[in-house]
This record gives sequence, C-alpha cells and structure tokens, in this order.
Amino acid sequence: MITQEQAAKRFEGETLICTPTDKKRLIIPAFGFEGGIQTKRPEYVPPDYHMEMQDVVGLEFFNPKDNATQVLKQADGCIICYDAPGLKEKVDAYIKEHPDTFKTADGVRGLLELLSKNALDPNTGKADVYDTDTAFAAGLIGAPAKDKIVPGMTFVGAKKKETVKAFKVAEGVEFEGGPTKTPPIAEKGGAYIVSDSAGMRMVQADAFQRAYAIVKKPVPTRVPLPNQYT
Repeated sequence: MITQEQAAKRFEGETLICTPTDKKRLIIPAFGFEGGIQTKRPEYVPPDYHMEMQDVVGLEFFNPKDNATQVLKQADGCIICYDAPGLKEKVDAYIKEHPDTFKTADGVRGLLELLSKNALDPNTGKADVYDTDTAFAAGLIGAPAKDKIVPGMTFVGAKKKETVKAFKVAEGVEFEGGPTKTPPIAEKGGAYIVSDSAGMRMVQADAFQRAYAIVKKPVPTRVPLPNQYT
C-alpha cells in the first residue's frame, strides 16, 4: 500500500514529467437526484488541499476497470468516461427516452447500467466509468461554464495541457490517496501515480499511456563504485 504521504514524498524528487494527450472524455452531469446515501468520499481539503475522507451524500457504484467503488455526489456529481465512438449518441438517446433519469438514485443506476455495457476500456473490455464533479468538469477544454452545467446536458471535453508528475508502481500495489472510496489496485502491467492541480490518483498503465505523453524522464541516480584502493 502506498499512502498519500509516501506518494507526496516521492513527488518531491525526480519523477516523470508528462502532458495530457487530446483524449476526449464524455461528461454526464448527474447531480440533484433523490435517494443518495450517507457515505464517505476522498475530498481535497483546504488550505493545502490534501486528500481526506469526508462525509457526503451520494450514490455508490463500482468501476471494474479500476476495481474501485466510486461515489457520485448528490450535490455536484458528474459521471465521466472516455468518449468511445457513438457513446454520446447512445447516452443522449437514453436520457431522451427516460426523462426522469436524474430525479432519483434508481434512475441514475439505470444510466450506469447502460454505461457498464458500452463505456468499455478497449484493452481490457471492462467498463471504465467513474465519478467527478462540476468543478473538474468545468475545467476541461470545450466545457461550458460551471454555472451552465446542468443534469443531463452531456458534453465532451479534453484535459488542458497541464504538466503533471508521475511515477510507476508494480502490479498489485494499492494506493490509498486516490479519488475513490476503495483503494485502487495496479493491474497487469502496473500503474502510475499521477499528481496535478486536481490532486493525486492512480492511473492504470494502459490508460496512462493513452492519456499522457512523457516529456521528461528522471535522470538515473548514479551509485558511486567503492574505491578499491582505499
């Protein structure tokens, strides 16, 4: 298990420096529903914005790709997944056919069921659907202003070209500092711990390689050889 404190210490040293690619993300604002439960979710806490478990009201759901429980916040939660071909059209059609989708937690679960069958990671075939909030969604390229984001108004956005730091971890390693209720686990091929203005999180290796371009690698540490003459 890598703790948040251990990761922060690692980021103080030399790590990979990366920038996001132009990979698109489908955002589905889904807040305001009734029937959420009292639960806990990692949140960034000022003034230093460290990650800490906080009480929230929301809808819990499982992300098979990250093997982690997500919490869609009732107050400002958005569903997020990669923009697979035709996915936005399917989602928009579903919302049109089910106008009460965002009124209750059960209604949102119906949409999540659709996404579990269509928002699939191309390498693993597992559903890759997770949660975010309006603050993050509004920061994407192509997103509307935060006060214009309303439930059911789907849109596609890309991350801004913010430089991030990252380091790789081996298969089976857990990370407690990510934005999920349960610690994600590095899958086959390992994973990367990524740090940017949104905080720290684990990204599986295949997803990382699609979503980020490495612009600088750390300089290998040279270990001095023992002086055989002393």
